[in-house]
Amino acid sequence: MLSTQNPGTGFRRFDAAAAQAESVANAFTGLPKGIGTGHALAAFKRAACYLGISPSVVQLIDVLFSWTKVQDWQAGQLPIVWPRNEKLARKLGIQVRQLQNLLDRAVALKLISHRDSPNGHRGGVRTKEGLIKWAYGILLSPIGARYHEFLQIAAQGAAEEELIDEYRRRLASTRRRVAGLVKTAIDFDLLETKADKEYELVLLATRQMRRVRNVRLLVECVEDLEARAGALAAAIATAITVETAQTFDHVSHDNTCMDALPCTHSTTTNKLQTANAATCSAMPGMNSENPVVPKTEVEKDLEESGIGLRFIKNAVPGLCQTLKFDSIEWGPVVALAEQLAYQNHIHPQAWGAACQIMGERGAAASVLAIVQKYRAGEVRRPGAYLRGMSNRATKGELRLGKTFHGLKALQRYAEVQPSHESDNLRSAGEIVQRAMAKASLVLSGRSLSRP
Repeated sequence: MLSTQNPGTGFRRFDAAAAQAESVANAFTGLPKGIGTGHALAAFKRAACYLGISPSVVQLIDVLFSWTKVQDWQAGQLPIVWPRNEKLARKLGIQVRQLQNLLDRAVALKLISHRDSPNGHRGGVRTKEGLIKWAYGILLSPIGARYHEFLQIAAQGAAEEELIDEYRRRLASTRRRVAGLVKTAIDFDLLETKADKEYELVLLATRQMRRVRNVRLLVECVEDLEARAGALAAAIATAITVETAQTFDHVSHDNTCMDALPCTHSTTTNKLQTANAATCSAMPGMNSENPVVPKTEVEKDLEESGIGLRFIKNAVPGLCQTLKFDSIEWGPVVALAEQLAYQNHIHPQAWGAACQIMGERGAAASVLAIVQKYRAGEVRRPGAYLRGMSNRATKGELRLGKTFHGLKALQRYAEVQPSHESDNLRSAGEIVQRAMAKASLVLSGRSLSRP
């Protein structure tokens, strides 16, 4: 069996990392012409963040560079420094053991190498010209040998940073675009487009991609979200076009023949006129010189069903508290309905379409009925409900008179409901006693009223 003599302790361990660092150091032949110490250090610092080099190692290299001279980086010279560990640790503000760990980490990263003396001590001598005559210590030549590599890594990292910033801006823009599409879908009640789901997806992607540095993953995510946002915009545009065409299909672009009296032509437009023509109806006290606006089928149904302003006030008293019904006028009622439509998320286009289809009085009555049911929890989306009523009115299937008779019946039922005084009674005997007392009062009242 072969045996070897133990060399003892205190020798530097030579491993694979040290061998690679020494190989890189031996490849150094001087910095390119016109490139100095500051250029090499700056190139290393710019590339350090993209190589995953910790700030403590960067600070170590920066301090080691302070002991080098310009002539050390010329061809035929070696950039080597020989400070003692105690002095170097004091410069860095750390302990000697921490410094030894940093030196080992720098060797593993192929940033420095070691050139040991026969006795293991660092040292060196310079000539009068500042050239190194002899020296043993820490070699910085791997940084000079990797100068072009550091430049390339820094340029590539800066390009990736710019690309990441661009796609993050595009991601934020996509999020804002989808948010706007969701608002449009809510205004037009286009829940079938599932715009809310797309908004949840883009919000999740925004949170997940906030710290992602993988360029390929970020690019694929943003491009996919942009494609989905484009598809959502197309779906919403198609749905709005179809709904608008269905709503205004019955509206004529010319309401009169050539020999009829002059009147305003009704055109399909996004700027629908507000309900300010209520005084044009044939009501008492109206100026007879004004042309009479023909009644719609819905307005005729209200008149035939006996639904007047006082009836509407009794059917929906909570909505008409601000109105005075001393004089019978539809103008304030129409204005109130338009205001309630705005307050209860009914789109102005739906209100304008209802005015054209059902007339201003019919549209006002419809909005009052819808808001009454919405506050009672019977209607979930007032805008969609009004569009449905407009479609039914177009087909001649809307019976608004029955609706108000039902609301009046519900209001009368609520008024005659018994009080909840009996909830505080403690026994059935008390209930009987109170019932008998009320009966005796009724009988006594009847006896007194007889002649």
